[in-house]
Amino acid sequence: MENEQAGTASRGLTRDEVEQLNTLLGRFCTYDLDQFELIRTQAPYGEAYIVISNKPIADTVPEQYHTI
Repeated sequence: MENEQAGTASRGLTRDEVEQLNTLLGRFCTYDLDQFELIRTQAPYGEAYIVISNKPIADTVPEQYHTI
């Protein structure tokens, strides 16, 4: 997977890829998410951290989040 990321790091996601990502994230949250998921991945500028949770992060409100 790291090789795949390196080959596509120079371009952003296409609209179809964003749509697929949204679909897969929705399915993940519906069928696989328990309370939270913590994900770390490598990005060109360093590590990136992703939090998927059943509750908003402290000091945020749901209106601050993008709906997919």
